Amino acid sequence: MPWRISASLLRFKRYLILGNLVILAMVVLVALRVAYASQQTHEAQARQTAANLAHTLGQNVSAGFRLVDNSLQSLLKRLDELPAKGADLREIARIAEEQRALVPTIDALRVTDANGLVLNPGDRPAVSMADRDYFRAAQADPTRTAISEPQRGRIIGGWGLVLARARTAADGRFLGVVYASIKTERFRDDFKRANVGAQGAVTLRSSSLQLIARYSPLDANPEAGTGTTRVSEQLRAALAANPRQGSFVTRTALDGVERATAYETVPDYPMLMLAGLATEDFYAGWRREVGVLAALLLLLEALLVAFSVFIYRAQARQVQERSRVELLAAERGALLDNELVAMVRLRGRSEVWHNAALDRLFGYEPGELSGQPSRLLYLDDESYAQIGRASQRLEAPHRYRTQLRMRRKDGSPVWIDLSGTALPDGESLWLMLDITAIKHSEEQARHLAFHDMLTGLPNRHLLFERLAFLLRDAERNDRWLAVCYLDLDGFKAINDAQGHDAGDALLRITAERLSASVRGNDVVARIGGDEFVLVLNQLNGLYDERHALNRLLTAFEAPIPLPGGGEARVGISIGVAMYPRHGRDVNTLITCADRAMLAGKRTGKGRWVMYEDEDGSTA
Repeated sequence: MPWRISASLLRFKRYLILGNLVILAMVVLVALRVAYASQQTHEAQARQTAANLAHTLGQNVSAGFRLVDNSLQSLLKRLDELPAKGADLREIARIAEEQRALVPTIDALRVTDANGLVLNPGDRPAVSMADRDYFRAAQADPTRTAISEPQRGRIIGGWGLVLARARTAADGRFLGVVYASIKTERFRDDFKRANVGAQGAVTLRSSSLQLIARYSPLDANPEAGTGTTRVSEQLRAALAANPRQGSFVTRTALDGVERATAYETVPDYPMLMLAGLATEDFYAGWRREVGVLAALLLLLEALLVAFSVFIYRAQARQVQERSRVELLAAERGALLDNELVAMVRLRGRSEVWHNAALDRLFGYEPGELSGQPSRLLYLDDESYAQIGRASQRLEAPHRYRTQLRMRRKDGSPVWIDLSGTALPDGESLWLMLDITAIKHSEEQARHLAFHDMLTGLPNRHLLFERLAFLLRDAERNDRWLAVCYLDLDGFKAINDAQGHDAGDALLRITAERLSASVRGNDVVARIGGDEFVLVLNQLNGLYDERHALNRLLTAFEAPIPLPGGGEARVGISIGVAMYPRHGRDVNTLITCADRAMLAGKRTGKGRWVMYEDEDGSTA
């Protein structure tokens, strides 16, 4: 009998050890899967953050290029007004310098003749640009803006980009080009404002992948690699799959740092914006989670061993089995009661169970949501009814997923990524993830794409969109509409004498006074430099705009306070074009208003001038 008892105990011991090993293997497998899922979540968040950053920076670069292109077009217009023969080179240089001063990002604004010889080299010897790629591209297609590959400047020196437009005579004859030089350090200064962590990087490349500008806190030599096409194979593969946008994780070819990198083409320009976040930075939180998970595994293993010793000594297999079931249930509960994803189980749209993350997400104290209807979490009856209809059609194994705004306990809205799945006995399980920060980032990116960064007014793109809508409305309702082109009188003198900070403050206050002087249904936009466009909507007749125009002139009689306590006085010159008298489309009306403004400035500033019709009459 003693031998038989020993053999039984030995078998029990072996079974017990084997059972412990199986449980431990299962827990380790679950832990590895949780760690892997957490790693994927952190990587996905890093990719999304990098994508948002690349999108925002790309929009900023595109907006800057549009300002430069507007300056080139303005310079061409000014040059066209010069005499066809015998134009004074000093006058050309003066006009180019005036236009360059309006756009701070331009380092040099030059004019060449048809042979490529620079007409305004400043104090440097005259050089020829006929062999430059942008010169040949502008000559080949005078209708488009030519953009160079990164290159070293022959006059101003250093690495940079060039935007160029062709100069043509009235008969189409090529007269040369006007071009703007932008040093790569301008881009790096903008990129430094981006939050890329201690080892991140922001890069701008041309369509041929030549490096234009790059910023990383790790770079000892910021211009190292400029003009080269040294990139990772992962980037080339990603571009082959999707040339417009994408993301990948690899070691950067230039410095060997592993990053999650997102790329996106710059809107309207042949360039690629890349933003990378170092894995060492965004995996830090994941490593802490893995450390906590490993500590829990060690603790769990110790508990299993102690529990098994107790079961072995007590020889109670039933107790052992119940304890193992309870332990497994506790493990499942620990996995469900995480801090990242809120979970709730519903029956008849009322709470049956929820984890602590749900209380924290919606600002409730523990127990407050127990047994409560889910209507408490919805912002309005419409969204509550929408999810109700979806839950009625919910059948396993299918899932329902959507994004909507829900409500915290204090009434404040929160954006939620909501997904649900059906459970037995008519119940359903819903998972909720807070995506408010992502939504705010998307809204900010959309705002930056359609508004002027300095004044907050609509930019040229949004102006054209709104004006087109107002023209259609005016046509349907047989109403008049006035397009007013405004230019500040004396802005350049103040900007040159007191600096760009004073000039920026002057533009912001100008925007405020213009907005305060018009009605809520009118449009005020800044299209570049000190030029603004107003759209006076829903006019009853041809002369209905006069009170508004006189009110605008009166608004600028008061001095404008400047930073540091000084004051400045500026006036405005306004050119006016009327719909439908002077045109029925956006471009025609803005062009007519611009011409009227220029005519007014030539004959006397500080007043408004109506566009003169082709027959010589003034509306």
